[in-house]
Amino acid sequence: MKLKRLNKTSLAAIIVFCVLAASFAVFLPIYLKYNESNRALYEDQKIRFVAYGEELGSFTIGELAALADVQEKDFVNIYDTSNSDPVEKTYTGLELKAVLHALGVDLNNARTVILQASDGAEKVYSPEDVRRDDNVFIAYKVNGKPFTKGIDGLGHTRETEDGGPFVVIKVSDVFSSSRCKLLTGVVVA
Repeated sequence: MKLKRLNKTSLAAIIVFCVLAASFAVFLPIYLKYNESNRALYEDQKIRFVAYGEELGSFTIGELAALADVQEKDFVNIYDTSNSDPVEKTYTGLELKAVLHALGVDLNNARTVILQASDGAEKVYSPEDVRRDDNVFIAYKVNGKPFTKGIDGLGHTRETEDGGPFVVIKVSDVFSSSRCKLLTGVVVA
């Protein structure tokens, strides 16, 4: 049997594939090690707070709710994904502004508020958004039920939503595009 020679395009594709596979094999363990603390916080259902370079601690939602002047609130928001029609839902959570104030964080000096997820994703909010009354919440219930843990591609079809146990919701976002699911950290800088 006679073997065919590979043309230049096929050879280039094989080389690119091998380089990508090798890169993935090298960088995946580095990423997993880098993100280890976020995954641990997620499993422990805790949120780490850092303000201006100082770590303030890691807290459960119960510990945050017990802080002075922090109250559980119900709020209404539209859940709208590219795969679904907009649906009005009632969420339960803690206002991020109140939590940060109770932890002694002055948002007047802040440039950004970074929300970190267990998978390494981050969302950046302006301090003005967080300072607005009844605008940014750490939500943990939707229509009276806890969020489903993890990410579910069909979550919009279910009674509850995915991304739990904690999802940051900005009420002024009418398209649900600035939510931070799988929340494990809040950094004020």
